[in-house]
Amino acid sequence: LLDLPQNCRTNHAPDMQLTAAILAALLSASHAQDLQCRKFSDIYPTGTELCEKMWDGAFVVSDNYTASYTMWHFEDQNPNEAVSQTLHPTGNTSVCNLQYFHKTLPTPEGPDFTECHPWKNEACCTIQTADATNLNTAYGPTYRWDRCGALSPACERFFVQEACFYECSPHIGLYRKFGGHACNQDDPQCTQVYDPSDPTHNTWQVHQMPIRKDYCDSWLLACANDLFCASGGGSYFECARIAPSVRVPVIVNTTTVVVDNEKTELSDGIIGLIVVLGLVAVALVIFLCCVVCREKAGKPMFQPLTESKGGKSDIRLSSVAGTSAPAMNA
Repeated sequence: LLDLPQNCRTNHAPDMQLTAAILAALLSASHAQDLQCRKFSDIYPTGTELCEKMWDGAFVVSDNYTASYTMWHFEDQNPNEAVSQTLHPTGNTSVCNLQYFHKTLPTPEGPDFTECHPWKNEACCTIQTADATNLNTAYGPTYRWDRCGALSPACERFFVQEACFYECSPHIGLYRKFGGHACNQDDPQCTQVYDPSDPTHNTWQVHQMPIRKDYCDSWLLACANDLFCASGGGSYFECARIAPSVRVPVIVNTTTVVVDNEKTELSDGIIGLIVVLGLVAVALVIFLCCVVCREKAGKPMFQPLTESKGGKSDIRLSSVAGTSAPAMNA
């Protein structure tokens, strides 16, 4: 826009690039995709929707408790054993069909295996995997269950239980999406045999495993007033597509900024004002750089006050090209 001298453009190119980068960052921040956080009870009206929507079809909720699994138990005998025998008498639970952090075979763990203790005697996970902190962080920052802030202990316990179930249970492997043993002949997915050469196939995804309705109802009851990601209808995997950000909008007309799990409320208007002021500041820096450059080049934008022949002062504004503009009598 301004006809800057060549040496000025060269000497101040890094400054101009920096200000341009700042401007781009501010514009990007103003349009960044935010994590939409809402109360569990507003995202999932029922426990069934929680279990089915959160995990993108990995689980299907059933009120037939002899033909559906639980993610946690306290009995000495794992009740899921009987369920697998009923539903899949030829299914092989002596191997760990899911493969990511999993073992190849379910084996006993030692006395320190306490976090995921229901699977202590036949665990597809190691004690390193079955650590409360690791269960929340192992898959990266976008897969944390506390991205909308710290969960209540009662609510977080259900996420730990689900994580233990996924990592440690040999029964969940029957429902591996590609190549699992449990197959509903009415489900088109039944024909999807695992093909390692197909980039859309994997060995970790679960498909349509029946889960007890009372377990899912209890999960929603424990988490009803906690905040969780509502993006994609509350899909854990859709939420994971959103990059981590310090800006976390919640259900009310404010934006919650979560930094080290401490929340600060900022209204949307204040955030908009900050962005506008930032843009104005960048524009001012660019303008001042132009003024300084022209002064150094001997082509100032503003001429000093002089006395006209009539005894009146006038001020001359140099043109963009460096020639004098018509005098404006004061």
